[in-house]
Amino acid sequence: MIEENESIEKTDLWQYVEKHKLQIEKSLREFLPLAPPQIETKFNEAVDYALFSGGKRLRPVLTLLGAELFGGKPETFLPSAVAAEFIHTSSLIFDDLPCMDNADERRGKTSLHGHFGEGLAVLVALGFLNASYHLVFVNHENVPQRAIRAHAEIVECVGASGMLGGQSIDLALAKGAGVDFAREDIYKFESVRNLKTSALIRLALRVGAILSGANSAELANLSRFAAFLGDAYQLGDDLIDLEEDDEIFSENKTFAINQGKSNVQLQLKNLTEQARLVLTDNFASSEARICLIQLTDYLAERKF
Repeated sequence: MIEENESIEKTDLWQYVEKHKLQIEKSLREFLPLAPPQIETKFNEAVDYALFSGGKRLRPVLTLLGAELFGGKPETFLPSAVAAEFIHTSSLIFDDLPCMDNADERRGKTSLHGHFGEGLAVLVALGFLNASYHLVFVNHENVPQRAIRAHAEIVECVGASGMLGGQSIDLALAKGAGVDFAREDIYKFESVRNLKTSALIRLALRVGAILSGANSAELANLSRFAAFLGDAYQLGDDLIDLEEDDEIFSENKTFAINQGKSNVQLQLKNLTEQARLVLTDNFASSEARICLIQLTDYLAERKF
């Protein structure tokens, strides 16, 4: 049971998501990276197909919550929340490509490259990525140093220590790079494998926090929370996909397969408890904090 002061005790994560969903969707439309009519082929159609396919919009919600932790008003941070979703969408498009995970479907629909071709899919992914960089400056021209720092956060997330590094690990595993699951530090390896997931969650939270004026110590604590949350999120997905993974992987099995369901559920519980402690020990009681705590509880309580 989460204890908060009386003024926020009725706060609910999913009500928060529903409250801001319409604004998020409207802002996504407002900042779409669209080609001008004179050169447009099917690029704009592909952009729409990729972005409006039923995603939960978790990343933009995290950006708004990261801002609210430090007194920011959500409506001011919608462009930055859009940036987080654009980067997330670009990563999904790249993940699905034949040269990467070679996925035929995404969210119950034909993957973007399957529907529009590989070349156009790459261009659309780059379009989303390119459009994200300037959005952290929208509404924050009066605090340029914060906007520049938020821009640097995007660069780091996308780079070799984040999404690119995580994708390279996925490629290595897919090509048969051996993993010794008997090693004592295997979970440390598994955390590295989750670079993409954790980097995107960290970005979404920290961009809002940076633009709201969070200091270095506060950002460090937010990064710790994001790391725990990212690993928990990925472990939850691994548990959900456990049976499918067991059929797909023969030599290079996932952490969930090798450790067993009960052991991974215990690890998931430990991660969410640590994430919750980071929040309660380092951040003042607020609606944003309780929503983030509820998110960790949701990850721990999903049915597998």
